[in-house]
Amino acid sequence: MRLEVVKRAGMVAVVPALLALILVTPALLGRPTVLSAIPALIIGLTDSHVVIDVHGAVDHYMYTRIALSLQGEDNVSFRRAFLMTESYDLQANFSRNDTHAFDLYVLIADRQGTTYALNGTVFHGTDAAGDFISMTNRDTQRTDVVRAPADFRALIPRGETG
Repeated sequence: MRLEVVKRAGMVAVVPALLALILVTPALLGRPTVLSAIPALIIGLTDSHVVIDVHGAVDHYMYTRIALSLQGEDNVSFRRAFLMTESYDLQANFSRNDTHAFDLYVLIADRQGTTYALNGTVFHGTDAAGDFISMTNRDTQRTDVVRAPADFRALIPRGETG
């Protein structure tokens, strides 16, 4: 009889213990970033323009700051800078004739103080198979090529803290 009481008390005690673990674990892990705050970069081509869009990858999220800088490689006079504060997204358009290769710098701060950064080189053009976009991430040296009508999509990685 006494053994049954101990078993039942143990089963009842497990529920609050599990609840406490659920509540304490995020604090032990350092409160991971809200999933909806992870930003994504989209680069697309229309008939006459290059379209760049930065927004939340999962859902709408208001960022504290979104900064985008473009510098031409084949046309050094091509420079564009965009800055949005307290915004859900940032969109930039420019003529496809302005430049075919440009360096892209993205810096984002979310409402929790986490920063995201992307540094890459983008090239767009036309070959025998049609229009394409390629982007080389300077941190990973990875190059991805996408053919229109598809667009280039990438998650913007969390920035280095230091």
